[in-house]
Amino acid sequence: MSRRSLLCLAVALTACGEVVIDHAPASNLLDAETASLETGLGVWTAWYGVTASRASTDARVGAAVLRVEVTEPYGWGVHLDNWPGFAAAPGAHRASFWARGTTARSVVARMKVSWRDSDGEELQAQTLTSPVLSGQWARTALELTAPEGTARVSVEVTGDEGTVGDVIELDALVVQASSAP
Repeated sequence: MSRRSLLCLAVALTACGEVVIDHAPASNLLDAETASLETGLGVWTAWYGVTASRASTDARVGAAVLRVEVTEPYGWGVHLDNWPGFAAAPGAHRASFWARGTTARSVVARMKVSWRDSDGEELQAQTLTSPVLSGQWARTALELTAPEGTARVSVEVTGDEGTVGDVIELDALVVQASSAP
């Protein structure tokens, strides 16, 4: 770019006045620690049949994952320990997560997104289902619609399969408004 072009660009940008951004359009409704696990577990907690921990492994994004180790047969689950969930609004959203299994079993992870009203009553729930997990990271994503009256969102990740000792790793868990880039 020429010097003259840069000068014109600088003049044009300063002539626009102050810019105010009232929200982060690409922001995740889950807080940063819960979504990325970079500094801790966030509000993730073991629900049933597992121990849940933050692990510094070969993460998909960043340096840490949510490590879910199956401790009992007949299903497993982790959920957010911040009832009734994070602030949310009605409308179009997208949800996604990365998962992998560290065993050779047919384990599938299901992320349930529950839309709640201001009293915490569930208005609607939608579920994203991963492919059968392997040692390779797999992304699962789904377009969602939060119904009228939505004020909160909560998330849980569960599975029906798994044997004691199986490990599922989760990373980059996202629920965001679809208008976000």
